[in-house]
Amino acid sequence: MAGKARIQSIDVLRGFALLGILLMNIIAFAFPLAAYTDPTIDGATQGVNLVVFASMDVLVEGSMRTIFSMLFGAGMLIFLAKRDTDVDTLRGLFYRRTVLLIAFGLVNAYIFIWPGDILYTYGMAGLLLYFFRDFSALRLAQYSLAIFLVLALMHIAMHMDARGMRNAVAAVEALPAGTSLTAEQEQALEDWDAFLEGQFASPEIIQQEYESRNSGYIDNVIASAPLNLVLQTVVLLISTLWDVLAMMLLGMAFFKWGLLDASRSSRDYWLLVIAGIGLGLPLNYLETATYISSGFEIYWAGGNRPSYDVGRLTLAVGYIGIVMLICKHALIPWFRSALAAVGQLALTNYLSQSLICNFIFMGFGLGLFGDLQRYQAYLVVLGVWIFQIVFSLVWLRFYRFGPAEWLWRSLTYKQSQPLRLGTPKA
Repeated sequence: MAGKARIQSIDVLRGFALLGILLMNIIAFAFPLAAYTDPTIDGATQGVNLVVFASMDVLVEGSMRTIFSMLFGAGMLIFLAKRDTDVDTLRGLFYRRTVLLIAFGLVNAYIFIWPGDILYTYGMAGLLLYFFRDFSALRLAQYSLAIFLVLALMHIAMHMDARGMRNAVAAVEALPAGTSLTAEQEQALEDWDAFLEGQFASPEIIQQEYESRNSGYIDNVIASAPLNLVLQTVVLLISTLWDVLAMMLLGMAFFKWGLLDASRSSRDYWLLVIAGIGLGLPLNYLETATYISSGFEIYWAGGNRPSYDVGRLTLAVGYIGIVMLICKHALIPWFRSALAAVGQLALTNYLSQSLICNFIFMGFGLGLFGDLQRYQAYLVVLGVWIFQIVFSLVWLRFYRFGPAEWLWRSLTYKQSQPLRLGTPKA
């Protein structure tokens, strides 16, 4: 959709989530992947660095990704609402568009070297999403919450399993030096090492990351390929596909309920804010405080937390309420305009974050990987934000779509789309 046909509140919310995602992703760009949830990896365990970690862990982790994913579900319904196109043609366009998104994800993961890419997962989940298009909002929400329940049970199991393994290892570590270990104790140590590898937290993996990230482009492509392959197959089928699908289905429900176009009453949005922030914020704070007070035990980190899904989901709902209130009452015009521009160029801005950050941190660019303190990495975030806001505002003064959006649209319709404003539409 272009021009006045666009729903500005959705663009604003998308821009808000996109910029917010970088608050977490920057850690995986600047430090080993394990630092994303474990501040001991980059030494952010005290002072301002600890404050920065705790703030992001409470306020951002999981919630921005939840909003971004929900908006993809809403975007599918908007795309399919083309009344002048027959069903078969529309279905073909949707699947071509979704397969192209998978291709963008593969480019982002393997060529732009970003293992944290979400586009591939969005595309794979999008292939399933079409079958839910005509479901009622209530049914969509029910399916979404059912998947979230399964994910929550999985995270509880992961927490208990990791906790049990850590206790077994602690018992071994408490033995006097030189004690001969039983076969069971040896197995406990092996299980723990395997678990750390799965969390990208083993010393060997971290050292390999330092070596590869500070190397040239080809070395980084080669080093990241096996990780991408695992994330896009095993991890996708076990976890991320269902995680994303649950959020997309909920986004479809919110769109059908009219919660994403700022058309509901202020009371409805205040209820989202109070319920979402009121539950999510204290829960996230409790989890983060427990993690820190435990001495950063890994079974309290990120997705290993038993109530991880509840905290991120409720906080995301609260943020949606806040953004919708701002849009409904036309508050902070400059804020809405800036975020709407970023949101309208969401694909371009998302991909460019990979290019910019990898140039800053990898060895074939400025080579700052592992050199900054955690708080300093957020100065990079600020710089990227400013660049993307200015770029988006200026670009949209002359063009209908962002560069990546234009390519996506042209390939979807198999016809070059008019890019400059004032050019007659094809």
